[in-house]
Amino acid sequence: MKKKLLLNVIAASIGIFISILALEIVLRVQNFVKLDGFHDVSPWHSVLHHGDGSFRVRNYGKKCDRGKIKLLLLGDSWMEDEFLSNSIGKEFAASTGKCVQSVNGGSNSYSPTLYLLKARQAFETYGKFDYIIVNIDETDISDEWLRYRVPTLRDTSGKIVAVPFKNDIYSKYIWDGKLWAENSNFYIIRLVRFAFFYKVLVPMLYKFTYIPDYTSLMQYVFAPDAASLFKEEHKHFQSRLLEMAAEISSFVPEAKSVFVTHHPHLRGLVDTIDNGKLYLPIVSDAIAGLQKKVRISVLDARNHINEIHGDALLNNTFIADDPFSHLTADGANRYGKWIVEQINLK
Repeated sequence: MKKKLLLNVIAASIGIFISILALEIVLRVQNFVKLDGFHDVSPWHSVLHHGDGSFRVRNYGKKCDRGKIKLLLLGDSWMEDEFLSNSIGKEFAASTGKCVQSVNGGSNSYSPTLYLLKARQAFETYGKFDYIIVNIDETDISDEWLRYRVPTLRDTSGKIVAVPFKNDIYSKYIWDGKLWAENSNFYIIRLVRFAFFYKVLVPMLYKFTYIPDYTSLMQYVFAPDAASLFKEEHKHFQSRLLEMAAEISSFVPEAKSVFVTHHPHLRGLVDTIDNGKLYLPIVSDAIAGLQKKVRISVLDARNHINEIHGDALLNNTFIADDPFSHLTADGANRYGKWIVEQINLK
């Protein structure tokens, strides 16, 4: 009896060991759940919050050895997208008949404070530009208020000098949690740690701060009452816009060579939304004042949507089911072409 019990225990132990070993092997080779690589790729940046601080430089047109028009592009993921930036570069070259050097600083989740720092970096690297195009997005309000307001650093004169990632306690907590979960030689332990982190610790963080979901990020433009509920947030956004525009206007020959552009999201253009909120023209109102205060140029697509997209507006302009309304390739090409058409390049 004891011998049989002992054999059963040994068999069960071997079965458990083999199962654990098999699970460990599967976790090491699977691609469904990311359990490694976080220590090797850090998002931290001491000035620009996240990203590597690089620019994507590309020449458009011909005879680029005979002088170039220098163009700086700034924005978040909309400008980071190759279709919009390429459309602008190609149209610039076609309209001027000259070589255009496009320096693209568009970066995911950036907003005016970081556009300013990125433009300053570009100016220090490439010198003055002939034109600067900055695309302002609806998400820039939430990014300014929720992500960059607290970690922003200023010098003794009040000038913005950096948005260090290490000062963003919220984002640092998320990243450090990933590093902690990955810090084991056994992938099974990593899986348990990641599960605990995302199912217990992260929801606790969300409870005491905010959830980075659609509703939290876009609430600042929701109709009908965002304008009255978030006056402080909107004022902060307007201040950062003005600060950005004032400094980058010195990076071109004259302030009017800075073009602040804006394309509303789908929810800001239609009359009814079956599921969700409509958007108020908060960003349009904010950028309209820049023209008078800083004398830069403002190109707001809101009142030109039908001219830009025509019948394709609702069926081939925005990526389907994207709550943040990123443009399709065709939509981005039309928007980029319209921007350049509004610029006097004669």
